[in-house]
Amino acid sequence: MALLVGGIGLVVTLLVSWTAWTLNRHNEHRLLEVQTRQAGAVIDSTILDLRDPLDTALQIATATGGNTAQFARFMSSSTGTGRLFVSASLWEASGSSLRPLSSLGSPSELPSSSSAAQAFIALSLRSKTFVVTDIQKDGLQRIGYAIADPKNPTFVVYAERAIPADRRVPVESDSAFADLNYATYLGPTTRPSDLATTDLPVNELPISGDTSKEVIPFGNATLTLVAAPRGELGGALGANLPWIFLVAGVVLTMATAAATEQLVRRGRLAEEDAQTIAGLYDRLDGLYAEQRSIAETLQRALLPQSNPSIPKLEIASRYLAGADGVDVGGDWYSLIPVNERRFAFAVGDVSGRGISAATVMARLRFTIRAYLVEGHPPDVVLAMCARQVDVGSDGHFATVLVGVADLESRQITLANAGHMNPLIVSGATSEYLVTPVGLPLGVTAGTYETTTVRLDPGSALVAYTDGLVERRSENIEVGLARLAQAVTAPCASLDDLLTTVVAQMAHNGAEDDIAVLAFRWTE
Repeated sequence: MALLVGGIGLVVTLLVSWTAWTLNRHNEHRLLEVQTRQAGAVIDSTILDLRDPLDTALQIATATGGNTAQFARFMSSSTGTGRLFVSASLWEASGSSLRPLSSLGSPSELPSSSSAAQAFIALSLRSKTFVVTDIQKDGLQRIGYAIADPKNPTFVVYAERAIPADRRVPVESDSAFADLNYATYLGPTTRPSDLATTDLPVNELPISGDTSKEVIPFGNATLTLVAAPRGELGGALGANLPWIFLVAGVVLTMATAAATEQLVRRGRLAEEDAQTIAGLYDRLDGLYAEQRSIAETLQRALLPQSNPSIPKLEIASRYLAGADGVDVGGDWYSLIPVNERRFAFAVGDVSGRGISAATVMARLRFTIRAYLVEGHPPDVVLAMCARQVDVGSDGHFATVLVGVADLESRQITLANAGHMNPLIVSGATSEYLVTPVGLPLGVTAGTYETTTVRLDPGSALVAYTDGLVERRSENIEVGLARLAQAVTAPCASLDDLLTTVVAQMAHNGAEDDIAVLAFRWTE
């Protein structure tokens, strides 16, 4: 009997561990795709930075009739050692004749007298966008750009940008590439000869393992971005969950098998039956409490370990797990410094419980944080995140409140996806801030409206999940009124206030988790 229980327990343990591993791999790949798209957006904006001076130089040449002095005056700020381009030139087209009028910077690696240069310049006169060519000579690589106005094909601006000989471009710690190994290729293929830039040594290419590809328009050509994670994008917890379940499952299976063997052996004696059963119940209660402790530990590991320190701002937060069940939940909060002047925050609640709810929560928390750090406003962040969750495929939806605040003006802009409205606390008074409530994330794609409010010095904003105010068989308006009264309690600090609020609002037997985030201007 013990062998049968042990066998079943091991099968269940392996199945749970494999499921956790599969979910983590799926989540990691989704996060990789999100970060690759973000990195592609950064490259796309860089391409605009390259094109803008060429467009402006072409407009100057057209407006001045090819005045070389005006052309040189404008392009000199972008051309030369350590600048955007290493060389630049202005060409004039007269019938089938093409000739350079002016040049700046180092000598071009595409000589004006060569047939290749003539053909490339002629190509730009027929193109609706700028044209690109890869120049490789004597171990050096440059990318050549040419742009002309097809409606007035008289002048062409040509420039070259240097690529490092080893193709390596370092990654900044705060960039969209910070968690990625990447390589970009000029064109749709990933042949070694098409390599443009990478953060890896060339002998470590092509990138292997779990990869994501993004194709980016690049003039008359394309750039292909291939990226792979440097580590676990969702954190070490997701990677370790299968091992946690495996070890815990083996221990639990061994304990259960041993308990079963003991029960069968002692079942022969009627006097010992009661003691054996009582002992098993005690052990099961302990295992249940241990599972609940593990669930709470996992949940807290998914939340911020500490709040950031921001000048002029007092910050406090609380998380309290629900009383029922041993599954991890989907409540979370985040507060993120965006720059020296602004910070952002989010409070959310994913429907349901369990690993799948925690996975959706981790994905949304990471994605919302990334979009806020990029500088997107709250309504745009929610609109983009609405496409990241689908209740039909994920089995969950989420309510989220997102805000961006200015430290100097104390002005806060908020957008709401089906979440509870926050409280504004000023001294002994409190008031719920009314926001346009949009659809929860995962229900359907949609748009969201913003609300802007300016807080007085010393005023606080309190955002929370519904577990704080909901009680079974009680109208939610009663809970909201209770919260509005609780936040006006006189306390020495914001942290003391949240301790008081949670103590007054929480009750024995509460089923839902509670997450609270509050901040107050100190001056």
